[in-house]
Amino acid sequence: MKRLLNFLSITLSLIALLSAVWIIIPAPAYELWLFAVVASEWSLWLGAIALTGAVCSLLVRALYPNGKLWIASLVMGGVAFVIALFPLASVINLAGEDDVSLSTKNYFAGLNIFSEKKTNNFTTYTFAQADGKDLQLDVYLPAENKINNGASVIVVHGGSWGAGKRSDFPHWNNWLAAQGFTVFDVDYRLTPQPNYLTATGDVKCAVCWIKQHASEFKISPERIVLLGRSAGGHLALLAAYTADDQRLPSSCAEKGQNADVRGVISFYAPTDLIWSYDNPANQRVINGQETLAKFLGGSPHESNEIRERFTLASPVARVSAKTPPTLLIHGGQDQLVRPENMVRLADRLNKANVTHKTIYVRYAQHGFDYNFNGWGAQIIKFAILTFLLENTKMNK
Repeated sequence: MKRLLNFLSITLSLIALLSAVWIIIPAPAYELWLFAVVASEWSLWLGAIALTGAVCSLLVRALYPNGKLWIASLVMGGVAFVIALFPLASVINLAGEDDVSLSTKNYFAGLNIFSEKKTNNFTTYTFAQADGKDLQLDVYLPAENKINNGASVIVVHGGSWGAGKRSDFPHWNNWLAAQGFTVFDVDYRLTPQPNYLTATGDVKCAVCWIKQHASEFKISPERIVLLGRSAGGHLALLAAYTADDQRLPSSCAEKGQNADVRGVISFYAPTDLIWSYDNPANQRVINGQETLAKFLGGSPHESNEIRERFTLASPVARVSAKTPPTLLIHGGQDQLVRPENMVRLADRLNKANVTHKTIYVRYAQHGFDYNFNGWGAQIIKFAILTFLLENTKMNK
């Protein structure tokens, strides 16, 4: 019995500690960063493991007082348990600011995303052809028992501008449709790079195509909001902020068409590309400088021409009095895109008197919203819905 309890206490406490530590320590490799996202989003499960290990160590102490191994187990389990509580503790005040009630029931239901079968409750359309390939979008219609409110959301996927695919966050698309919004999850050209012009142009092309087909989808062409994650968040911001800038033209729009949108929502996006190049995030997880150089065709320090590209493609440099309302979301533990990007853009929006809101989720990693029921997701659901309802009003 003593050996069994010692084994359980040490093993559980060690597993919990070695897992939980990546919630707060920068990852030394890409694979460990992926694990860090899981650990931070499902940290209470690690806390339960740590607590079990600590209880076992106390049982060893009570039943076999002469041993000392229980001390190490108790310390490891205790430290892991405290770290595991960090995500929840860090968002309590944030939730209180918007009067969001955090649901433990929903949180523990978050593991369902690993077991649920992906349902194809969308229809795919081709909105353009480019470089011999179809550019497509997936359309999620509001549920039959939910009134279509006529507003729509265009979703732009992430992937460092060179990877990723549309509809990679289906839970969020389904949730938006359940709120009455028609959702369009769109393609853009990933290759060949540099693709700052084609990717931005393709997003604008999708906006124009959707407006042309507004009656088919029973939406208002004047009540569209762009939403993007990571590189897609950058493209959503850039397309929204430069709707009529011919230096970043739509890849398909005809004369007279416009790509104006009512608002834009951006998750953990790079916004100041020169600053991001000079101040990369965790280089052991992603080579941010190389990623930006591929997207824009080189370093901003090698020529004035390329530096001008960086400026042209930086949302912070595109803010004006006509900039649409903006919701910015970023995690405090982001290891791919530093959260200062959100702060720098928010400062520009504030100076230009542009309506905007920032959500800083202190514990969260890049991609934290993959857990549709996590603490961060519960908070941003409220913020997103509030933003959409406010900025897609009929009379706005």
